[in-house]
Amino acid sequence: MNKSLTATARQSGFTFWGFLVYVLVFGGVLVLVLRVAPSYLEYLTVKDIVERSAEEFDPQTQSTAEVRTRIRKLLQTSQVYVIDAKDIEIYRERGKVVIDANYEVRFPLFWIVDGVMNFEDLIFKVDGN
Repeated sequence: MNKSLTATARQSGFTFWGFLVYVLVFGGVLVLVLRVAPSYLEYLTVKDIVERSAEEFDPQTQSTAEVRTRIRKLLQTSQVYVIDAKDIEIYRERGKVVIDANYEVRFPLFWIVDGVMNFEDLIFKVDGN
């Protein structure tokens, strides 16, 4: 009888506090993913638009204003509102046309904690010759 009592006392599983820790960790990761994912997907769209515009840009026949107009139209068509075409810098440097679309996004995570994502790899250079 003593042996059956010790076997019952050794049962293990989730306690309330252990389960609560798992729920809090899973909930925190879920909130983080749900807050970060839309910004990252929007970044991928912006990167594709600017990259395509840079590849299709011909400096011999097009002006920088035409590139900006194309980017603006593509951003509107893709419903990207985090960056505007006027925020994208297009300038000439050392015989090349540079399209600089770097930007950052701030978003609330929870309570008074905000997240910041810097997208600093959106610089494309087009040979102007």
